[in-house]
Amino acid sequence: MNVIELKNISKTYRKGLRARKVPAVVNLTFSVKKNRVTGFVGPNGAVKTTTIKMITGLVRQSSGTVKINGIESFNPQSRQGVSYLSEQPCFYGHLTVNEALGFAANLLGISGKRIGSEIDRVLDIVEMAEKKSVKVKELSKGMQQRINMAQALLGNPHAMVLDEPMSGMDPPGRKLFRSIFTELKKQGVTVFFSTHVLDDIEAICDDVIVLSKGELVYDGGVMDLLDTGRLGMEMVVFGTVKDEMESLNEIGCSVTEKNNNSIVFVPKDKDYKLVQHLLFSKGKSFVSVKSTSESLQDLLYHNPQKQYVEHEL
Repeated sequence: MNVIELKNISKTYRKGLRARKVPAVVNLTFSVKKNRVTGFVGPNGAVKTTTIKMITGLVRQSSGTVKINGIESFNPQSRQGVSYLSEQPCFYGHLTVNEALGFAANLLGISGKRIGSEIDRVLDIVEMAEKKSVKVKELSKGMQQRINMAQALLGNPHAMVLDEPMSGMDPPGRKLFRSIFTELKKQGVTVFFSTHVLDDIEAICDDVIVLSKGELVYDGGVMDLLDTGRLGMEMVVFGTVKDEMESLNEIGCSVTEKNNNSIVFVPKDKDYKLVQHLLFSKGKSFVSVKSTSESLQDLLYHNPQKQYVEHEL
């Protein structure tokens, strides 16, 4: 089941004195599956924030349909139980953390009796309970981003749309947010977030959606994408394989020497088990056997159109 669905979405702005039309998003179609963590990536200018604003109803598309929970996004009912986190936290700086979250909880319609416990709950999740009485303006960018996340967690949303939630965060903060997303998925929450950091995508996402200049480049599973970039198997063998070089070359393997060991590379279109059997039969043993792949960055950014064709999106 899809929580978010975009179908043939386009967004055009008018620019200059003559108000000429400038396309930002072009015939964009993708969906976000329920109970999964989906990353949303693309280089600067890919129009990720504009797309997120169309999903949340902050910007109206020029054409096409956006649905949340099967309801068109211009209908406020579609956003029931859906939280949104903007890239730039915006709080009243003179308020304390407790007051800022209390203000948001009131806007959400959380009953007065529950507000205190709800604030405590979300502050515990983002590890900011000790900052409850601190004024927001006294917090660092990373700490404000944690409060931003705490605000998004108020009311136990069933889906979260997050624009660069880890922007400006230090490594401990990034690690915390990754664990939060993983736990939310276990609880059945759908998480859709944009990021520039591809390590986040590989570490925690089930799916990834890639934009380039307002157009879809890839929409699918992270593991499926990584599999397209698989290069082959690398086998580190104890000692030399000089006596087996001819047989290995016939199979299509390449061999290099390092630290008195042999590194045998088996291309992905060759049977690495055949190579293992050959070397075992010659009394060889292995230090390691591992799969090698292109990096996610190379797959997404160096030749994105190639990925688009291979996956036939």
